[in-house]
Amino acid sequence: MRAPQGDDPVRLLMSPAVATVGPTATLHAAAQAMAEDGLGLLVVADADGPRGVLSERDVIVALADGLDLTEERVRDHCVDELVGVDEDATIATAAHVMADAQIRHLTITRDGAVVGVVSVRDVLRALLP
Repeated sequence: MRAPQGDDPVRLLMSPAVATVGPTATLHAAAQAMAEDGLGLLVVADADGPRGVLSERDVIVALADGLDLTEERVRDHCVDELVGVDEDATIATAAHVMADAQIRHLTITRDGAVVGVVSVRDVLRALLP
């Protein structure tokens, strides 16, 4: 089987396990979850579904600002906009969306629901020889 390439659907690259965190969780708890699972992004979700994303970069900014991660809440530091593409979009399209939005992680959707995540590293592996 050949490796995925730019014109293949992005679903071939996505991690199907979407790691989530609640909006009222502390940044410390979110950072621990990312570190334990080797993740750079958590989808922020409540009972009504996804509400945004929290990246490792968001946590670093809070640290650099001198904030206490055990007191700060995810909802106050996450990005409220979910940037994503449908699972049938090409890997090249995903790369363009990531570049245009200047992000390193992209949510993958099916019928409007988040079903996976891809990182810029995943996309680069598929696009580079």
